[in-house]
Amino acid sequence: MAKQSAPDAIDFASLPLIDEKDMRQFVLQVGEHRARMEYDHQGDRIFLTQTDIPRQLEGSGVADALVLKALTFVDEKRWKLIPVSMHVKAYLREHPEWKRLLVKGLHV
Repeated sequence: MAKQSAPDAIDFASLPLIDEKDMRQFVLQVGEHRARMEYDHQGDRIFLTQTDIPRQLEGSGVADALVLKALTFVDEKRWKLIPVSMHVKAYLREHPEWKRLLVKGLHV
């Protein structure tokens, strides 16, 4: 059985965040694979609900890149954040500077 090698380093900074509004998801297209984050947007609030990373991209850092790009998008829109996705919550714990986006009174 062949050993699966780690993915090559990917320049995530060069990948645009795609907002597929009709599907209510953010996407990072990495080669033939799509890392997705589902959301629900209501007024000035956004719920980041689920992160889906293809098996082929696991361990590449794409999940953190997707969260960072989504948080930057939310910040630019001046929306308030309600994280539901466990990955987003974990990212916020590791990067507390982004907690300023949280809806007032919400803690992760």
